[in-house]
Order: sequence, then structure tokens, then C-alpha cells
Amino acid sequence: MRRLSDSNARLSCYFFSFFFFRPAKGCYSSLYYLHIILCHFFDQKVFMNIASSSDFFFFRYQKMFLASLIKYFLLPLCFLLLVLLLSFSKNKSDSFKLFTQNCVDNQSCALSLSESNDFICEPDVIWKERKIVYQHQDKENMVKRQSSIFFLSNWEPNFHCSHSRRVGSMGDGGKWICDVFRLNNRANCLVYSFGSSGEFSFEASMKTILPHCEIHTFDSATYHCPSGQCIFHQAKLGSGLPSSGTKDWSMIIDELQHRNRTIDIMKIDIEGGEYDFFPTIFKTSESLHPQQILVELHPKDPKDIHAFFELLRNNHYTIFNKEPNLIAGREFFEYAFLKLNKKFFE
Repeated sequence: MRRLSDSNARLSCYFFSFFFFRPAKGCYSSLYYLHIILCHFFDQKVFMNIASSSDFFFFRYQKMFLASLIKYFLLPLCFLLLVLLLSFSKNKSDSFKLFTQNCVDNQSCALSLSESNDFICEPDVIWKERKIVYQHQDKENMVKRQSSIFFLSNWEPNFHCSHSRRVGSMGDGGKWICDVFRLNNRANCLVYSFGSSGEFSFEASMKTILPHCEIHTFDSATYHCPSGQCIFHQAKLGSGLPSSGTKDWSMIIDELQHRNRTIDIMKIDIEGGEYDFFPTIFKTSESLHPQQILVELHPKDPKDIHAFFELLRNNHYTIFNKEPNLIAGREFFEYAFLKLNKKFFE
């Protein structure tokens, strides 16, 4: 076999790559680029003498080429990855363990199911990490901070939903829901929407995402739900006292005969009436407490706002979303709460 000079070998290598591999499609097209790299960096004479051989055939070239590829490229690469893996495992053992257990071990999700009221299923190691995050942020939330804008430095989210989704129109009207896809498994999915003001984008989006959900919409004025999307009720919410002309939570539940149902989502924007209405929710049995609460909070004395959050905290709710309502003003904030089992907080 005739030997080529180094310069001719390299030129022949490039020439051969361009005309032999360049027109190839699919997996063989990658051989073109690999061959160019090897021409430049590895043992040009070996490759060129193979290419210039008078008895050269493609299958023979391919076999020798792949052998050289394994020797000069794949083996060093595997060695490098092994070194990096060992280094990562030494310096980041806790994080590495977290993700490998999640991906490889396929751990049971019994703990998360138990502590999320059968809503979230994820490996125990991930769920335990969520509890650590909650405990840390909960301590921060319990510090009462003075600020010209109350929500700027008080009551931050302390729980993360992996697949939170905004439902409804952009801007005012839409709400964030925790892992809405999980409600596909709720045969009797039930949604309450208080304070629509004639804006039904939330209901329309919910019906599109979860057609099987039953949606009831309430407002103090009279409106009409779009056909097939929700059932409208005229009602003013509040303490439920006869002198107030309002209905409390228990009255709503009884009128709709939902005492044996689970309210999966409660979306509420009642222009400050939440401070009177919410205490009536927690005078009923725990089984009637909404699993998710999406609420717009309005300006109030800081003591009353703190009391509102502590009421929800004491009834086993976590905060998974917070955002300002820039249209209404800097004192108006949207919050989203997820109810968990009391075991999560122990």
C-alpha cells in the first residue's frame, strides 16, 4: 500500500469526506463531520492510506473508521465522563442522590399522596425536599415586617407546584391553578367562582381544559353564563348575618346540596368581602374546605391581613402563587393556596 505525505494525506482526507459522506442522509451524514474532525486531529496517514487503497470498499473503510473512532474518541470521552461523574458525586452528593433516586429508583409516592389528600404523586425524596422548603419559608412568613407596601415584604409563597397553569384571560381575570391536569382523575370535579362581574374567561378556560368539571359562578349582580360553561347564581357573600343581606359558606353549600361533595377549586374576588366571608368557611367541617383557593386580596389594616393568612395557615393551606394586580393598584395582590393534610406540617 502506497504511503501519502502528511499534507497530501490531510487534503485527501478532506476530499474523500466531502464527496463520499457529504451527500449521505440520516445517520451516515454524521460520519462526514466526524471524519473531518478525525482528519484534522488524529493519525491522518492511517485514514488516508485506507482511503487510497486500490482494493478499498466502503464496508472495509467503515469498519476501520469505526474502530479508530472508538479508540481515539469514544474511549477517552467515556473516561472523561467517568472522572466528571466521580467528582460530581463527591462534591454534590446530596443533590446527586436526590435526582438519581428520582430517576432510577422509582420510589413510592405514598408519602406525597397521603400528605396532599391524594392529589400529588411524586417520589418521597422530592416531597421531603418540598417540606424543607416550606418549613424555611414558613418561618420567614411568620415575621411581621413593616412596609409602606404590605405585600412587598410579607407572606411569600412557601410551596411549589410543578405544573402550575394560568387559567383565564391574561391580566385581570386569569388565575393560577396548581397542577390542573391532576383534576382529570376527579370524577366529580367541582369548581366555585365568586365575583365574576360578567367576565367568564376563567370558566371558559376551565371548561376547555376539564370538560367534566361542574362550575358554579356567583355574583351580587345578575349575569348569564355562556351556554354549557357554568351555572350562575345571584348572591352577595359575607358573614351571613340577617342584617347584612349576605350569604355565608354554609348557606351556599346547603342551597346547592354539596355537603357530600369536595370543592376542588374556589376562585374568589369579592372586593374586600373576603375578610368577613372566609371565617365562615372554617366554621364548617374540614371536608367542606376548598382544596385550592384563588383569591384577590384588597387593602385592609395590616393586622386584619395577617389574621387572614394565619387563618388559612392554621387550616393547613400553603401558598403556591403570589402576583400583584397592577391594574387595581399596588395594594391589591392575587394569591393561590393549596390545602394539604395536617401530616405535612408535623
